[in-house]
Amino acid sequence: MFHSEAFTSSIATGANVFSQINYFTQSNVLAPLNLGVQVSPTVPNLMSIAGIGVNMVHLRGQTPSMLPFPWPTLDPNNRGGAAESPPRIHDFSETPLPLRPTDEFDMFGSQNAAGAQVQYVLVSFCDGPPQPLPVQVLPPTLTANPATPGRLFTAHWTASATLGAGTWTRVQPTFDQALPAGFYALVGARVMSASALFFRLYPAMGPIWRPGGVAVQAYDQLDPTNQRFLPIYSGVSEGWGVWLSFFQNVPPAVEIFATAADTSEEGIFDLLYVSTAVTQPS
Repeated sequence: MFHSEAFTSSIATGANVFSQINYFTQSNVLAPLNLGVQVSPTVPNLMSIAGIGVNMVHLRGQTPSMLPFPWPTLDPNNRGGAAESPPRIHDFSETPLPLRPTDEFDMFGSQNAAGAQVQYVLVSFCDGPPQPLPVQVLPPTLTANPATPGRLFTAHWTASATLGAGTWTRVQPTFDQALPAGFYALVGARVMSASALFFRLYPAMGPIWRPGGVAVQAYDQLDPTNQRFLPIYSGVSEGWGVWLSFFQNVPPAVEIFATAADTSEEGIFDLLYVSTAVTQPS
């Protein structure tokens, strides 16, 4: 289980001068604490950090519990108006960094433009390393019964909402083809729009956590390796476990953080067919 939040603000120039990048508190879930976020007791581990800035240099996430060791300075990062391809992301998902619940987590960064510049960072927190999937993936029985639990597939979707610039905007995906009745686990995702930076999923049936990742702006732009269950440029399928689960008639919405008022969005969900159930057990 993991959850993603954004940090963004304008910071001064200076390649080795760290300035605070503020927690973005519109549509936030975790509690703000000063200009940072309060570490949640439910998702108390640092899972990943992805930063985007035209002249971004370093990133540094810090909490009091990291001391007396040096706060981790992270680079390379994505320099430009979009994530690079492949994206630069600091992925600790296999061995998440433990943080002390209720501490303040702050994000600092640096950039080397001639003047002040806005930086964007997506930070994901988790409850631990990815857990085993709930069913065997692509079991041998699929050849006899295509609807066997364990079917792994991708579902392409589109949307036409007007995104807000510099904020999260919720869009409801429309699948190219209807999903068969049943219960699904989402195990990877890709989201694209003309100025999208990040995305996260908005579950229709709980819990409150909104797992997310790096968005793309072009069809040939690569996703972070573990963000997709079957990455196209690696033979290893690791993933981030189950992002969330849903019945076919209540798929999650998608929140997109963009820098302009895009009006066309699309994406892909990597889905695992878990069971034929269509209602929660009583």
